[in-house]
Amino acid sequence: MGRTNAEVAELLLEYADLFAMNGGDDIRVRSYRKAAESIAAHPGDLAAIDVRTLPDVGEAIAKKVEEALRRGTFRQLEDLRARTPAGARNLLAVPGLGPRRALRLHTELGVDSPRALAAAIEQGRLNGMRGFGPRTRQSLLDAIAAL
Repeated sequence: MGRTNAEVAELLLEYADLFAMNGGDDIRVRSYRKAAESIAAHPGDLAAIDVRTLPDVGEAIAKKVEEALRRGTFRQLEDLRARTPAGARNLLAVPGLGPRRALRLHTELGVDSPRALAAAIEQGRLNGMRGFGPRTRQSLLDAIAAL
């Protein structure tokens, strides 16, 4: 089950988000994001090259990419999907809402979808939460409306 470069890049970005949600360090999260950009920008077929030759793709990431090309996913991503609440993952669809904030909204307020987030903002449930001032709340509402 081969994947396109864009699909492999999306898997790496999802891994970076879930890794961040599960306490992963920022340096590795950035490494996966940079590798995803490099893979998405590569004009050729990933299966035809040694992906380690691409910028920002090291040994560990290359193994995940190779598995994704073969299987359509990779084991570590599946493990993180299983450990991360579905409601928190659903919130990643909201532009501008990062993985750690999404997890925080899910665990502290039980918000499990963009629609539930909009309702929580409108009900004032985010008022007083650190990191969710008036501008951020309005930005989130605008992003949800654009979905």
